[in-house]
Parts: sequence; structure tokens; C-alpha cells
Amino acid sequence: MHIVNVTDIRRNIREILMEVIRTKEPAVILQRSKPVAYLVDAETFEKTRKLNEMDLLTQTRKESLDRILQLRVKMAKKGGVRGDSVQLIRELREGLNRHE
Repeated sequence: MHIVNVTDIRRNIREILMEVIRTKEPAVILQRSKPVAYLVDAETFEKTRKLNEMDLLTQTRKESLDRILQLRVKMAKKGGVRGDSVQLIRELREGLNRHE
């Protein structure tokens, strides 16, 4: 990982950018000897962003499935239909029973 300070960025931005693009390694930008930012090439940034979005989508799906399972348990306790998820999905969509 390449370490540069803010002054070096001002003076040599072109060379620093070329190094980051060539090596695909991020550059740590220091201000008063403390890391304040990282400079990464566009390809690496896009890959990281897509992975984060996929993780978020996976987490959201898991949470939705957990809510459906919780509603199934509630409906079973109240004597509702076990195999039909239409009512469960409708309740999730309309926000019914969210106060419980």
C-alpha cells in the first residue's frame, strides 16, 4: 500500500494516480500523520461497491424471510391456515401486526 501525504497529492497527483491504477493497490492519504482517506482505482471501487450491495440485499432477504416465518408461527397459534403464504405476504406488505 502506497502512503502519501496531502502535500504530495498536491504536487504529484498524476504520478500517484498512475501508480494506483498500475498496481491496483490503494494509496493511504495522510494529513498530520493520520490516515484521512484512501485512493483506489475505479475497477476495485466498483467491485467493492457491488459486493456491499449484494451483502445488503442478502441481509434484507433474510430479514424478510424471518418476518414471514414469525407470521406463520403467529397464524398457526391463532388457528390460521398453515400452508398458504398469501395472507402472510399481504400482512407484511400492508404493515399489519407490526405493533406487536
